[in-house]
Amino acid sequence: MQHRKTTRFTLALALLLSGVAFSAHAGPPTKFLQKQVDAVRALIAQPVKAGTPESVAVDDKLKAIVDPVMEFDRLSEVVLKKHWATLTPVDRQAFINLFRALVFHSYLKEIRSANENYTVEYEDEEPKGRKAASVTAIAKTSRVEIELVFHLAAREKGAWAAEDIVIDEVSLAENYREQFNKIIADDGFPTLLTRMRDKLVDLGGAVPPTAAKPAADGAKATPETPAPAK
Repeated sequence: MQHRKTTRFTLALALLLSGVAFSAHAGPPTKFLQKQVDAVRALIAQPVKAGTPESVAVDDKLKAIVDPVMEFDRLSEVVLKKHWATLTPVDRQAFINLFRALVFHSYLKEIRSANENYTVEYEDEEPKGRKAASVTAIAKTSRVEIELVFHLAAREKGAWAAEDIVIDEVSLAENYREQFNKIIADDGFPTLLTRMRDKLVDLGGAVPPTAAKPAADGAKATPETPAPAK
């Protein structure tokens, strides 16, 4: 399921969440992202052996930090777009949970296999009305330099969440949509869930209980909120 563009996405997320952050324009959205960076770096620095209870505990803490930063419910709707309105609420939740776990374990693998020092420099912050903003950052290693533009929406109590990330001028949502649409068109939505589950297991992640079984072939229902993503 993963090609060169997706690998670059996971590397970029790894750079962001393991790098040392600097900022020239630090408004509330940028400061919020920086705070998450610092919290993730502190956890990643803890030496733990894979598969141990300590490792599981660290992963759980990382998820608690990362999940609020990525708006996976909205991002899932945008990724599936025209297919979203055809899915049952059960299928929607299965996809959201698998997608969240896949993104998390993909970038976690990149972080833990990395042998370089990273820096992240926040270059710009642009308000998009009162409740939205974009933040541009440059992630750097000795080998690569990647531009990330976070499209953020305001949440309660000063929190912000990314509804999409544009990495080197390519949208994360559009990249995944291209891959997932092909699988759905060729083999159907149940096959997409199966491949996502298999990939998650390959990455060492546990399949969420709500996504343990693929949806039945041809199952469609009118969802409670049928409006497709724009």
